Amino acid sequence: MKKTVLCFVLIVGIVMSLSSCFFLIPQTFKMTVDDSISEDQRVIITFGSSGNAMFILREWNSKKIAEEIYRKKFISTGDRTILTVPAGSNSFTFDLEFTFSNQNYSTTYPFKGIELRYDLEAGKEYQVKGTAKSLGIFKGYEFFVGIYDKKSDTLIKEWKLGAS
Repeated sequence: MKKTVLCFVLIVGIVMSLSSCFFLIPQTFKMTVDDSISEDQRVIITFGSSGNAMFILREWNSKKIAEEIYRKKFISTGDRTILTVPAGSNSFTFDLEFTFSNQNYSTTYPFKGIELRYDLEAGKEYQVKGTAKSLGIFKGYEFFVGIYDKKSDTLIKEWKLGAS
């Protein structure tokens, strides 16, 4: 009886510790905003959470899309969101969080309701990234969001969000 209980507790412990690892696996959220977009007028844009920046898309062209994309799933650093949108003028509203941590503490800098407007070219792929540039030790950071050509990883345009 004791061996059975011990084995059961051991198995439950292993399953619980392994299941916690699944939250660390980056997720990819995908959405096509309009299925009637012709193939030659499509643009793919990736909002890539990386390093210490995390994106949560809220709206595309003033249309709420968060519920449809994320479906109440947990969003974390490392996740990315890929949207297929029509070429031309596009507007994206999102929240962006920068988190810095070490063994002793963690600090998060949230930016809510950021609107990015850009004229996207048909057939191209873009990536939106958040970056933090250090102002020096004990001086804080400047925070930016930029749009990049995904194939060449070339910065096209960058917007300053603020500083800490």
